[in-house]
Amino acid sequence: MGFYIPKRVSIQSGGREIEPLSQEYIDSCRQEQGRILRGDNMTRIETFVDAAFAFAFTMLVISIDEIPSSPVELFELSKDIPAFILSALIIGSIWLSHSSWSRTFGLQDKTTIYLSLGLVMLVLVFVYPIKLMMQATVLYMSINIFDTQVLNTGLFENRGWQDNDVAGLFLYVGLGVISLSMILAGFYRNALRYRHQLRLTTFEVFYCKEMLLSWTVVAATAILSIVVASISSQEEIARAGFVYFSLFFSIPVAVAILKRKSSPGE
Repeated sequence: MGFYIPKRVSIQSGGREIEPLSQEYIDSCRQEQGRILRGDNMTRIETFVDAAFAFAFTMLVISIDEIPSSPVELFELSKDIPAFILSALIIGSIWLSHSSWSRTFGLQDKTTIYLSLGLVMLVLVFVYPIKLMMQATVLYMSINIFDTQVLNTGLFENRGWQDNDVAGLFLYVGLGVISLSMILAGFYRNALRYRHQLRLTTFEVFYCKEMLLSWTVVAATAILSIVVASISSQEEIARAGFVYFSLFFSIPVAVAILKRKSSPGE
């Protein structure tokens, strides 16, 4: 089992380049799905980021300020479970991407610190917009697609939904998705910057490019959602949300094209 040795991936004097990892250290590290786990042990940066994500999850809980006192209140709060699950999946995917990056590359340079701080701030700022968007998505689909009122929380009866402020919500969330995507892409770009010092394999270089491309596609999709929201009428504004479903198709296609251009096995 490989042990993470921070000084081997630390900034040298002048802060311009890092000490190359020794081949002996690389050989001692565990491997997972073709990637060498250079940062298998948690660093202070990763611990801080994990704590922030844990706090973000607590902000998503169904009822944070009161405990249901009757079955009716419990059933009413339970209508929010689907939105909670979807929000948690989104926040969890962001955390998983950062965790995978940290374990694979184990960088602790200034760029990593700044990117990590930016990621934490954005996640904590956008956790409620993400939750609100998921609540609206679940309610819209349950009423307009599945024709049921079972999950109706009365959200659309609140002020703002009738005042055509929904386009503003798509803009708000879209900007958050773009920012988060660019930060996560920045992590992989930084790893490629130190490919020689980290002794990245050909497969790992391709992996970085694949993740860079994937998060760039996510950002591009958010831009498209903003455009659709800005040109749609109030009756058709939901189309801006359905744009994100294209990610299930666009990311695999983009990765397939990348694989054609540069095979990781070469």
